[in-house]
Amino acid sequence: MSARLRLRRLAVASTALAGAALIAVVSGGAQMLSTAATAIEYGLIAALIAVA
Repeated sequence: MSARLRLRRLAVASTALAGAALIAVVSGGAQMLSTAATAIEYGLIAALIAVA
């Protein structure tokens, strides 16, 4: 896999994670923040797998 493709996948994953974090901040609430934190953790794992 080329470095350019890895960087592109990482950029897409980073954008998705930033969007999830923004939704969590805007919507507020402990339950939503907890759910978003879990989603972000899974997103980070998926991003690491995609880049590897």
